[in-house]
Amino acid sequence: MIAQRTRRLYRVVALAAAGLVLAGCAGEASPPPSTELRFKTDDFVIRVAPETKPTRALEPIYWRVMVHDAESGLPIQGGEGRIFGTNRDRKTVSNGLAATEELGTYRSNLMFVTAGMWAMAIQFRRDSTKVLQKTQDWTQDILAAEEPGDFSPPSSSRPPEPPPGPAPDTTRKEP
Repeated sequence: MIAQRTRRLYRVVALAAAGLVLAGCAGEASPPPSTELRFKTDDFVIRVAPETKPTRALEPIYWRVMVHDAESGLPIQGGEGRIFGTNRDRKTVSNGLAATEELGTYRSNLMFVTAGMWAMAIQFRRDSTKVLQKTQDWTQDILAAEEPGDFSPPSSSRPPEPPPGPAPDTTRKEP
C-alpha cells in the first residue's frame, strides 16, 4: 500500500514537472498578444479590432470587423451589421458596418462621448432576409481625450491704439 502511494506521488510530481516544462516552451513560441477579439454566433465567426490606437474619447475610432461562415470558413460578402456600445451612464453610440475591398472585411467608426468602460457588441446578418445575430458583449476601455491645443490668448492684428491725450475734434471744419 505504501509502495502504491509512492508511485502515485511520483506520477503526480512527474506530470507536474512535464506540464511546467511544456508551459515554459509554449510561452516562447506563442505569438505576441493581439488586440483582436474573436466571437462566434450561430452562423458566423466574427473578429473585431480597433484600428485607431489608443482608443480615446472625442476622437473617431475606426473598427475593423472580419466575418466568416462558421461551418465553411468562407468570408461573408454583402452582409449587413452594426457595432455599438453603452457606458455606465447609459450613453450609447452605434454605427453601421461598411464593406471594404477585402473579402469578408467591414469597417466602421464610433466617437465615444466620455472616457471609461464601455460595453460593446456587434450585430450581423448575411442579408436583409435573415435575422441579426449578436456577438457576446465585451468591454472596451476608452481613455480620456487629449488636451485640446494651446490655451494662450490669440494674438491680435488690430491697429495700434492712439496715444493717450485729448481726442482730436473732428466736428469742426478747418478754414
